[in-house]
Amino acid sequence: MRVPYEAKRSYSYATLTRAARGLSQRERRSRIYRRAWRALLRVKLHLVDRRKYRSIVVEHVAGIPLVVLPDVFNPKLLRSGELLVLQLARAELLTPGARVLDLGSGSGAVGVAAARRGCRVTAVDINPSAVRCTRINALLNQVDMDVREGDLFAPAAGERFDVVVFNPPYYRGIPRDGLDHAWRSVDLAERFAAQLNDHLAPGGHALVVLSSDGDGDTFLTALDRNGFQREVVSTRDFTNEVMRVYRVRSC
Repeated sequence: MRVPYEAKRSYSYATLTRAARGLSQRERRSRIYRRAWRALLRVKLHLVDRRKYRSIVVEHVAGIPLVVLPDVFNPKLLRSGELLVLQLARAELLTPGARVLDLGSGSGAVGVAAARRGCRVTAVDINPSAVRCTRINALLNQVDMDVREGDLFAPAAGERFDVVVFNPPYYRGIPRDGLDHAWRSVDLAERFAAQLNDHLAPGGHALVVLSSDGDGDTFLTALDRNGFQREVVSTRDFTNEVMRVYRVRSC
């Protein structure tokens, strides 16, 4: 689940379970559905997890140590980043030696995971803090990555990749700061779909993670209008939201 900075959330399943049980005792079990879970997650973020966005923290994502700088999307707290990283261990989705574009790299979790599998990785992010963070984590994990700053495909103009991996912002709106680019965009779904084919190598594909708690339908519609084939390769129900990873290919 991804939400604007003041309402971002993602937390321990055990903590959420305890909170939900207390709520059901007060308001009947029939009201404990996704809306209640979202509300509880917002509260937990406001009281606890938002502090992680004000300081440097160390996270472990699928066994990969990552330094997460202030104002950089945390792949552990918000879960979508970790779900995407887990897919890279699947041989049918990523083969060693593939050329990979980590689009919107954030902390660099995806790029580091791909590089550890022997892939040639280019990582791009519009947030300067995220670019620094990705470079730090490449050094920390002793992998080679070409890290660039810029908007969407612009830093990789004229280049093609076997796999493009993208954890996009889920909400419409104008980003207010560097971190807010992880949550909001005015037209990113349409621009991604319009430009993706120019950056896929023959036989290549994209991996995109979307959440039910967001404007995923707009993203999928944009892909459909640009003639892409898509299939769900992973689904995870987190109670407050359902996340799906799509493999996207040219027709």
